Amino acid sequence: MMIICCLQFNALKSQSCNSCCIPSFPSLTVYQVFQTGHGMGFGVEAGSWKKDAGRFSYFIGTSMVWAGNSSPENKTSSSQKQVLLSFYVKGQYKLSNHLYLIAAPGIVNLSYVELQTGFRYVVPLTRVIGIGIEPAYAFNQKQLVMNANLHFALR
Repeated sequence: MMIICCLQFNALKSQSCNSCCIPSFPSLTVYQVFQTGHGMGFGVEAGSWKKDAGRFSYFIGTSMVWAGNSSPENKTSSSQKQVLLSFYVKGQYKLSNHLYLIAAPGIVNLSYVELQTGFRYVVPLTRVIGIGIEPAYAFNQKQLVMNANLHFALR
């Protein structure tokens, strides 16, 4: 009985070590965007998530936000809808086990450069799927941005 238990423990130990020694993996993230000023939208990003190989990861993504814009020089009573399409490169630096510092420079509507900085907090649900929130600040738009993320590990 002891020999069988020891063999089973060694087999389980070797399986778990092989499955958790992944230094980095490709990742796909879909997210919902909430901006101050009644802006909502969605986005997608893909990149390389560094688990054990280092603290820095990078992603390339795009987002589309529908923002309501009521300017004082507009004499009509209806607010003007504006679509913000952005392409960005995001870097994240691991601060703790689930907390990351992010910076995402990008181009919005092919007309101006935007920089978003903030934090990303990710909780793994399974070995492949994780959820997270990402509060950030957009410097050029001068708005707070909150992303609700759904992360997929692509192995």
